[in-house]
Amino acid sequence: MSASELMANVSLVASSNDKLRDILNKMREANQWVVPVVNNKKLVGILSFKELIRRRVNLETRVINVSSPIISLSKKDDFTQVVVKFYTTKARAIPVVDDSRNLLGMITRETVISYLLNSGQLDTGKAREYMSSPPVTLTAEDSVAKARWSMVRDNISRIPILEEKKLVGIVTTRDIVNALYVPLSEKKRASILNEEERVMASPVKEIMNSPVITVTGSESLKQVAEKLLKNKISGAPVMEGDFVSGVISGVDIIKSLEHKFQLSMPIEAKLTTGLRNKELKAQLDGVLERYLSKLEKFVDVNNFRVSFKEEASSQGRPLYRVSVNISTKIGNFVANDSDRDPVAAVKRAVDILEQRLIKKLKRIQEKKGDKEGAI
Repeated sequence: MSASELMANVSLVASSNDKLRDILNKMREANQWVVPVVNNKKLVGILSFKELIRRRVNLETRVINVSSPIISLSKKDDFTQVVVKFYTTKARAIPVVDDSRNLLGMITRETVISYLLNSGQLDTGKAREYMSSPPVTLTAEDSVAKARWSMVRDNISRIPILEEKKLVGIVTTRDIVNALYVPLSEKKRASILNEEERVMASPVKEIMNSPVITVTGSESLKQVAEKLLKNKISGAPVMEGDFVSGVISGVDIIKSLEHKFQLSMPIEAKLTTGLRNKELKAQLDGVLERYLSKLEKFVDVNNFRVSFKEEASSQGRPLYRVSVNISTKIGNFVANDSDRDPVAAVKRAVDILEQRLIKKLKRIQEKKGDKEGAI
């Protein structure tokens, strides 16, 4: 099974010069989370809901200025290569291009999961074995701004909403984008800022979805996949009785194939003695994997190295100096940070790397555009 056989026609494509205002309503109507951005039929970027919650964007902004750098598959890629790309990037959908980068179609995560399900390749394990845990949760009175910040901080797409520890709803990236941007597309520019502030200050109960589609910890991956596909959702809370024990998504289903497809993240981490306790190590591993997935959406990463140095602090707690180094096809990038919280230091260092990568990729794209214009 090749990428060309898995792909489907793209129902919505944005031109690089389209304005965000004109595309958002179309994304909602087409129920399309990811939109390829093209210039003269060539793929030049990707617009996604996940990118739109990371920053406030003027609705008159050209799509190319808010799109992510290119992530794509070749029509010649086989199924293993498709799985690897979805595994490393955790993308919801990936465009397929020919050798000249002309857009041919799109493969969604749901298509991959459907093929795995129908071909009997899913693991027989239970949801509780593959879910992300502990889950990030909020209360119904927490603000939309806090939900947005949590999604950006933890690179997640959905948050269960609790009241007195009981599940009452769920908020997704799409809910926030729809609340924050889509109503604004019909408003005059003068009223947009006030509307944004109102939405961000609102409690999440105003935009959450309820009742919530859930799975139990004892359900098999096959049952989880069937439920996600049937209900056209990308993930669901995992319940143990009335307790939300985790969240499972299509990403976790693909991750369950690590052994079968020999999937791996190119991560090397040198931990100090103080960071080797099981709970903290698991937390750092999860953060590094999520951040590497973000970087993989911009460029293929050959190696992702993180090292920690523990130093004495006058306040009693050690200070962790973090050095993050990534090797890519467009060069090597290094960033450093320090904090008493090693997780916070890693996140800031990788954020610096991400911005440097994006700037470098934009410069490369601009040079290509200049050359094509000269021809």
